[in-house]
Amino acid sequence: MKQRVHVSDHALLRYLERVGGFEIERLRREISVRLQPFAGVARGAVVIDGHAYVMDRNTDKGVVLVTVLPPGREYRGILTGSLRR
Repeated sequence: MKQRVHVSDHALLRYLERVGGFEIERLRREISVRLQPFAGVARGAVVIDGHAYVMDRNTDKGVVLVTVLPPGREYRGILTGSLRR
């Protein structure tokens, strides 16, 4: 049986950037600008266009986006006190 090659997150990002032509830092800035109005949210999620942007607060970096959840799911627990737009 052949061993499967694991693709790290770092390698995936570099592939998207260098082979796929995605401008990762530009995408990072766009996401940051989109979430800027919600920078005061200490932790929880903001729902924009059905997607839940889950944020946490880091003592060094401030508010950090930790994941984006797909639309059409129940967000029980994480959306208590969240904002919807």
